[in-house]
Amino acid sequence: MTGRERILAAYRGDKTDCVPFAPNVYLWFYYHHYKGTLPPALAHAQHPLDVLRALDADMLVRWDTQWATHEIYTAGEYVEEYVGENWDRETTTAFNHYPPRTNQRRRKFITPHGTLTQSWTFTPETATDFEDEYWWKDWDEYPAVRFMVEATDFVFERAMFDKWNRTVGDDGVMMVHLTQSPLKTLHWLAGPANASLFIMEHPDEMRALAKIHEEKIIALLEKIVDTPGAEIFVTLDNLDSAFHPPKFYAQFCDSFYSRAAEIIHTRGKFLMAHACGRNRALLSQVGASKLDALEGITPRPMGDVDLGAVRALVPYDRFTVNGGMDVAHLEIEEDAEARLHAYVRELFNSMGDKSHFVFASSCTTSPLTPWENLVYLRDAAREYGQM
Repeated sequence: MTGRERILAAYRGDKTDCVPFAPNVYLWFYYHHYKGTLPPALAHAQHPLDVLRALDADMLVRWDTQWATHEIYTAGEYVEEYVGENWDRETTTAFNHYPPRTNQRRRKFITPHGTLTQSWTFTPETATDFEDEYWWKDWDEYPAVRFMVEATDFVFERAMFDKWNRTVGDDGVMMVHLTQSPLKTLHWLAGPANASLFIMEHPDEMRALAKIHEEKIIALLEKIVDTPGAEIFVTLDNLDSAFHPPKFYAQFCDSFYSRAAEIIHTRGKFLMAHACGRNRALLSQVGASKLDALEGITPRPMGDVDLGAVRALVPYDRFTVNGGMDVAHLEIEEDAEARLHAYVRELFNSMGDKSHFVFASSCTTSPLTPWENLVYLRDAAREYGQM
């Protein structure tokens, strides 16, 4: 089977020749690429897809096509600039592209109710960036924030998606970025802490903002769901119980996910949400919303649920368990080959018939992962994942 056939069969619950092996190596690649520390076996690599092909992996990826879905503003005035210092090359992260010799993205949105500002900063030590200034700092900015949410629309650049979909070809599936849930939108605006306080103190106004975002993304989905080659849609939510407690999930996520899943399922396609961390408390709600997968389920000790028990906790028989490659195992150094083979053998045995299962990085591959460990995991997945 090809990587594309193997992944889609796993999501359908069909029998495959073996369990898909789908690590997320984007952060790992960029970290070593920027620092000049890629192993000799990857001396030729210029893109994460080169790493995945060197591993003979099944590609389930979205970092490139996520840029095909982006916001535009229909009112107000939006301004951005890139500043700072960095190496003489473009820097790519999960959230931004930084031009050469910059490491900070500063954004400003001018409304009739005041000006909002936000910034991201890239740090070479981590090879990634963080939102270090949120748009929404005080509740008094609500009128300006609502104006911005109402003025935000989303577009999908079909040509960009098609380009990356052709690049991956039969080796895997390029996911379609469906922005994020309404709750995650509130996190991006105010930060998780302030968003949670605002929800408790001003529930009606926060639900109003969430509903505006929900309607915009459902409208976008209706326009793009039939795009040829678009088989798996993903929201970038970090759907774990620390950021999405069950009460907030019910109030701000269930309607969005349920509506999106219904639209997507009528086309025989799939919906998943990014989720790493502690998932157990949310699994019953995830199943009720008919999400097809979480990217990805994190086993103990980094998460709080064993993968073999997940499907029994999800009341949706089409749910696919995506995960298993967590940092605690990826970074093993001593006696790595034997220990990783033992881990994969035990994990795969716990999955029963191994249907509806994709062996994937729980969030991403840690930059401290030795290259050899990825090879060991690949070999073990092929050996113990036969179906």
